[in-house]
This record gives sequence, structure tokens and C-alpha cells, in this order.
Amino acid sequence: MNTQPTLKMPRPSEDRQPLKINVYDFGRVAAATLTPLFPYFDEGSIVPTVALFYGGDEGDYDFFIHDNTVDEVAIIFGAGDSTRRGVSGLVRVSEHSHGVGNLLSDPTNPSSFSFVTLTQRQGYGLEQREAVSFPCKKCSAEVYKLEYDATPPKRGQQRETMGPIGQLETVIGSAQACENYNASDAVRTCPSCGHVNDAFPVQRWGWQRYANQTRAVRAARDAIEVG
Repeated sequence: MNTQPTLKMPRPSEDRQPLKINVYDFGRVAAATLTPLFPYFDEGSIVPTVALFYGGDEGDYDFFIHDNTVDEVAIIFGAGDSTRRGVSGLVRVSEHSHGVGNLLSDPTNPSSFSFVTLTQRQGYGLEQREAVSFPCKKCSAEVYKLEYDATPPKRGQQRETMGPIGQLETVIGSAQACENYNASDAVRTCPSCGHVNDAFPVQRWGWQRYANQTRAVRAARDAIEVG
């Protein structure tokens, strides 16, 4: 006689209904190379995002360092003419401080691409910190670094904390880091060797577009409520 207890999956909570989406359909319309697939960002949420790298006239994606106190899991959902870090089917867990950059063998070749999902699990009851930094192209010393708070809203309090339209703080913080870094030659001058680094090609990543569109959509929702 089997005396093992029957395990049952609990019903989903009413404030976080199960959702599904085709990752390839979503990738066509993603605003940025880290666009969240679903609208849940509070404690304990699993936050999958998509990042589509593709070759073209806009050229290289460049390179930066991302620090995150929670794990990130990357899955390559298809690639062509990519580097070894961006080949189809690859699955990896990034270190909490990791380099992020071009996955394409030739970023000017329209046939070169790599389509990635990056997923993180929001923590519970812990401060969540992130940072974006830019190394010198000549000597690799740190030129600029922006640290920011990415602590998720308390479980079940996302709407009270963020309003009806949530956002992924990683994208907002990355956009701000690029804006600060690109502001002047002085900021991009290496404190170690004096090399003046080029501006970061933030338009390739779309982070500012995500920030701007989030702001506009929030305003649109407020307008319809007032109306």
C-alpha cells in the first residue's frame, strides 16, 4: 500500500495569473534588448526577458559590465554567424558580476543574429542591488560605474509601489548609466591611462526607448482614467 502523500500544485494566486506568450512573436516587437515578457516584478516573481542581437548598418553593440545580486539564466533560442557565447541552444548561469556585449561574429552582417532569453528570480526580503560599468577600451580599467537599487516591491504590493504599469529596474538603470556615460568626454576619460573612450551605442540596446515608452504608456493610462 502506497502511503506517500499526494503532492498537489497550489492554484495560482489571484494577483499573479499565469500567462503565456510565444517568445519569437514577442521578439519581433520588443522595445529593448532586455524587454520583460510578463508584467510581474514583485518579490518571488520569475522575470524572463528577451534580447535580440542582429547585424546591420548600426554596427557593434560594444561591451559593459553588469553586476546583479540575483542569478541570471540565459538561453539562446536561435543564432546564426554568432560567437561561441551566442550559439543556438546554449544555456548558462551568469556570475553576479559578468560582462555583457556583442554576441555576433560580424555585427555589420545582416545574416548574423543571436536571440536570447535572460531570466532572473526576484528575491524575498533582501535588498537587490545592480550596477552598470564601462571599462576602458585601451587598458580595461573601470572608467564609469552606476550603482542602483533594484529591490523588488513586496509580494502583492507591486501596484501600490509601481502603479498599474510596472517596470524592470535593470533596463531603467542601464539607460541612466548610458546617459551619464555619454554626457561628456570628461566622463569617458579613463582615470588610469587618460584614454578618451567613445560613447556607448545605447541606441543599439533600446534601453532609453523602453524607459520613454514606459513613461508614455503610464501617462496614457492616467489620461484615460481621468477622462
